[in-house]
Amino acid sequence: MRHLHARSLALLVAFCLLAAACGGSDDTGDDAPTTTASSGAATGTGTATDDTTGDGAGGAAAGGDDASGDAAPIDRTGEVIRVGYVNNEGGNISLPELRIGGEVAIKVINDAGGIHGAMIELIVCLSDGTPESAINCAIKLIEEDVDMAYMGVELGSEAAFGLWLDAGIPYVSSHSWGQTERNSPGSFLLHVATGAFAVGPAKTFSELGIDHIAVVVQDSSNALDFMDNIIAPVLAHYGIEMERIVVDIAAPDWTAAIAAAQSAGVEGMMGQLDEFGCIGMVGSAAASGFDKPIFAGSCTLYIGVLGSAAIGTYTQGDQWVPWVAEFAPPEIQERLAQYADHMTAAGHEKLIEGFAIAPYGAWREIEFILETIEGPITSESITDAFTNAGETPGWFGPNLRCGQAPWPPESSHCMSHIMVWQVVEADDGSLRRIVIGDGLFDAYELSGL
Repeated sequence: MRHLHARSLALLVAFCLLAAACGGSDDTGDDAPTTTASSGAATGTGTATDDTTGDGAGGAAAGGDDASGDAAPIDRTGEVIRVGYVNNEGGNISLPELRIGGEVAIKVINDAGGIHGAMIELIVCLSDGTPESAINCAIKLIEEDVDMAYMGVELGSEAAFGLWLDAGIPYVSSHSWGQTERNSPGSFLLHVATGAFAVGPAKTFSELGIDHIAVVVQDSSNALDFMDNIIAPVLAHYGIEMERIVVDIAAPDWTAAIAAAQSAGVEGMMGQLDEFGCIGMVGSAAASGFDKPIFAGSCTLYIGVLGSAAIGTYTQGDQWVPWVAEFAPPEIQERLAQYADHMTAAGHEKLIEGFAIAPYGAWREIEFILETIEGPITSESITDAFTNAGETPGWFGPNLRCGQAPWPPESSHCMSHIMVWQVVEADDGSLRRIVIGDGLFDAYELSGL
């Protein structure tokens, strides 16, 4: 398991709710917009063919040359779709893989002919995650007259979000980075809402016959709000009693946290923590002899760090990813293999099992939606395409339902599915993850919210 840079800690506090794995970082820069190349050698792209949803196989493309029935195929040769791509890099928060994965996918799309011949042109602006930097990137890219904004990761998005909407530019990302964007017209968050990640643990503990658990979070307003307003009602829906354990972010006492859980007589424990918090919680639990089931949120780094102490723990995610590829439908296995090939060809093999998969998959999904546009491609027509997309293919997961609010409390999200994994020991002594149950399931349907 690769080591994370210490500078990624602040990001991981927010990103621990997501499905993506932790990976290394390379390349940094400032927040000046740069235009990336849009051509190069093509490799296989793959197509979505099966019309399925819950198992994550993806559905038939909504757009394409046949989108207009008997009408002539759309030909956009010579057109350019300008995309402002914002990502946190170069400061205390730096995850270039959330830019690189998108760039690799866009190159594959362009090499295969683009969007009916139109090339996607990226104008990249690197932000340091502060509100001021997010605002600067928004102003610069709006002045560049981009047709669409895409966030790899932008933890300062709350400050800049209104600028994008006032300019009429659609705001798109794989996940949410601020509160306002989760419920706003013109915002399209392709993958699962944060609330879904309370359902995986609740469902798992319920299936294990457990009705009294400790919930461990770090002491921040966002974490406490999530505990009280999302986790608590979901657990109550499953008849599970919750013990609140809050730890200091700066100086966490994990021994005391585990002792509090043990003294409360809980039958299980879940954490909504950053990666380093999961290492502390799971490691201290093992050292203290806590032998009840542990659900480590969406963390992954702790598995490689703690080794055998991680065996039996549970994690979750919203997409099929390389480490559980063997359980995925055949079409997804093929796309995961193509993703690995494309990342390797681009010189980013070390980022395959990392955050890069989120923007890569998102851009293959955006490709389907852009292909549905029949008239000129503008900010307005892109917004309309997302709003009226109906059910469109998911690349590494279930089909998307942008504009249909599959997670009503966070209506900008296009998907509501997650899956649960368990860490087990393989026959050769190595650690692996297995999928629990049937894989992806609709978390909102089971949330009680």
